Amino acid sequence: MSFSFSAGTYTLRETAAWAAKINPHTIQVSLAAPYPGTFLYKQAVANGWLDAEHAELVDDHGIQIAPLHYPHLSHDEIFASVETFYKSFYFRPSKIGSIVSEMVRSPDMMKRRLREGVEFFAFLKERKSVTA
Repeated sequence: MSFSFSAGTYTLRETAAWAAKINPHTIQVSLAAPYPGTFLYKQAVANGWLDAEHAELVDDHGIQIAPLHYPHLSHDEIFASVETFYKSFYFRPSKIGSIVSEMVRSPDMMKRRLREGVEFFAFLKERKSVTA
């Protein structure tokens, strides 16, 4: 299942609350990528949401960066919101309980979830080192 929202339709907080409400098994958060030639790219340039200094889509470490900015939302706030979103979704007591329950019932799921947890914390650490 995939959903996307424009910055003007939903706030980040509303989107995170909606994700928690529908409670999918897992979730992936990505930053909008305005590729040259796309409608989003043309719209971003026309509205001043994309500037040459922040037009790259990934940094030197391969980490996705926030190329867009809005009058009410900076590049840095958008970048930080990915981590905030993931933490608000996965660190809820009900989500932790469901993950632990899965792990207790299945050794294969335990291995998978532990591997995913290590990858998640490595992802957060890498993002932190990029912004430091």
